[in-house]
Formats: sequence, structure tokens, C-alpha cells
Amino acid sequence: MANLANFDLNLLRVLDALLREGSTVGAGRRLGLSQPAVSAALGRLRHALGDPLFVRQGQGLVPTGFAAGLEEQLRTVLEDIEGVLS
Repeated sequence: MANLANFDLNLLRVLDALLREGSTVGAGRRLGLSQPAVSAALGRLRHALGDPLFVRQGQGLVPTGFAAGLEEQLRTVLEDIEGVLS
């Protein structure tokens, strides 16, 4: 599991975008990043969290059970952070 001291919190935004969009292209569009940048971030997320997070299905990505289980709490955390910063 990831250690907060060594974890890039920007990766949480990428995970959220991937969960919302179901593709690296869509996530990149949402975040203003290139598809290769999102793919690289997904690789870092997979390594940090010890789970594949998504599996390819046709042209899209389907979250693993682990990734799907993070979705609600992830959105809450990101909303809380936005509230702190506003």
C-alpha cells in the first residue's frame, strides 16, 4: 500500500478522472493532460496501490473491484481538499 510521504497526490485526480471517463483519452481531456501522461500516471498508481486498477474492455477501461471500491471515498476526499483550498 502507498505511503503518503512518498505518494504524489496529483495521482488521485488522475484516478478520479479514469473512474469517471473510463479511458485514458477521456481522462486526459478532463485533466488537460496527454494520453501518454495519463497512461504513465496509471502505471505509477498501479505500482503504488498494488492493484491493476483497470482492465481493458474493448476501447475502454473497466475498474477492478479495488478501484471501484475507492470511487466514493476518493470523490469525497477530493471535494474536501477543494473546500480547504477555496
